[in-house]
Amino acid sequence: MPTLPAPQLEQLTVTIFERLGAPREHAATVAEHLVEANLAGHDSHGVIRVPQYVELIREGKLKPAGAMHVTREMGSAAMVDGNAGFGQVIGRDAMLLAIKIAQSGAIGAVTVRNCHHTGRIGTYTQMAAEAGLVGLAMVNSGGGGQLVAPFGGTARRLSTNPISIAAPTGGPFPVVLDMSSSIAPEGKVRTYYQAGKQLPAGWTIDAEGNPTTDPNRFYGTPSGALLPLGGSAGHKGFALGFMIDVLAGALTGAGSCQPGPTTPGDGMLAIAIDVRQFGPLADFQNRVAQLAAHVKSSPTAEGVDRIYVPGEVETVRREQRLREGIAVEPSLLKQIETICRGLEIAI
Repeated sequence: MPTLPAPQLEQLTVTIFERLGAPREHAATVAEHLVEANLAGHDSHGVIRVPQYVELIREGKLKPAGAMHVTREMGSAAMVDGNAGFGQVIGRDAMLLAIKIAQSGAIGAVTVRNCHHTGRIGTYTQMAAEAGLVGLAMVNSGGGGQLVAPFGGTARRLSTNPISIAAPTGGPFPVVLDMSSSIAPEGKVRTYYQAGKQLPAGWTIDAEGNPTTDPNRFYGTPSGALLPLGGSAGHKGFALGFMIDVLAGALTGAGSCQPGPTTPGDGMLAIAIDVRQFGPLADFQNRVAQLAAHVKSSPTAEGVDRIYVPGEVETVRREQRLREGIAVEPSLLKQIETICRGLEIAI
């Protein structure tokens, strides 16, 4: 499989989006976000999204220069409109606003509507953690992107609706929870599909509700569906996804899942909590570090070499991929090369 150095892949992505009308700062933000997702091992939210974004721009659905507009401010909260811009740009700016609000009080909450795919939402909560705050974020697809069957159902009714929580530790990396409420994000299904591989068992069902490991059944017509997180306890993942749709969709005004067509875009709720308002930051960090050490001290099960706390695996993968480069599926690389030829970009 072809392997590209992270700086080369990032610069190529910047150039593509600049040629398509994105201001350099927007293009750089998106490129950094995508490549950082690849470095962290979340290839489902990495450069695999470049062809998707290019298509949305060419269709006029994604506005590459779209910027965040604050529509209402109310003390500890704000509402913003993304003006159909890159989700990575709008999500970053929304979390920066939530952090600013929290630092002047204790908690800042920002609702986002009318922006495109926000990518790996752990990026935004990690921003808060690196600033010494606790960050929370949850995202829906504005009522679109229905890919997940409800627990006990056979048809798509919810999006993958992810949630992330991050906290500062004072150590080399913050603890970061970043998970979808479905058994896997759609992007991971897409990576298997593009690689021509079968899916892990228990991820998807076909249009008749039968378990399947064939990604073609998921993307085919009639389409299959992802299952909620939890397997036999999938009612928990389903309930979590449902409530995220309430907070990221109904509360933000972006829209929750419903029958009929919807406007593509994400709804997002970004929350920052200033730890310093509740006590010394060092005390909080020590407590989190003590918790991590206690958890990691557990004897390991057979076949397990090491216990990881949330965010640790991503840190290890990032160091490895910075050294070794980022593997890009040949089919994806061909798509990117085709885009580059059309834009007269040398690879």
